[in-house]
Amino acid sequence: MTDAGQPTALPFGSSPARRPLFRHPWRVAVVIIGLVAVANLGVLLLHKADTTAPAPVGQPANVVSVQPSPGTLARPQTTIDVQLDTNLTGAFVIDGQELPVSQLETSVATGEVAFRPGPGKLLSQFAPGTHTITIEFWLTTKPRPTNPGSYSWTFRVGA
Repeated sequence: MTDAGQPTALPFGSSPARRPLFRHPWRVAVVIIGLVAVANLGVLLLHKADTTAPAPVGQPANVVSVQPSPGTLARPQTTIDVQLDTNLTGAFVIDGQELPVSQLETSVATGEVAFRPGPGKLLSQFAPGTHTITIEFWLTTKPRPTNPGSYSWTFRVGA
């Protein structure tokens, strides 16, 4: 008869069976490899992602941006604004009529040309409907050529 208070003696040279750290080590390895692969793929995709705004189709490279954007709906008092390369200046033709240069706001340093309709200007406001804007541009260091570069787009004005 054995004493219930004392553990059973083990044979000499043996130790109690240890439970494995992981019951299924290959499953753990597959999960870890999968997580590393997903993390690497995420880093690669974030590194290669192009977050620059695409240039509108047909817009010349020297026209950085235009406002209002082509095809959009704008207010009757909207400002027409074009950002050109800094070495360019320009003039607007609105619905076939060129605006006087004195009514334009230009910045040689930034290449910006803008027009805001208002009292005492060729346009006090845009009439409802579709309008065609053309920006004619040329180098600031040279006089206006007979055939300057140009870009046209349309936008709509609501009632």
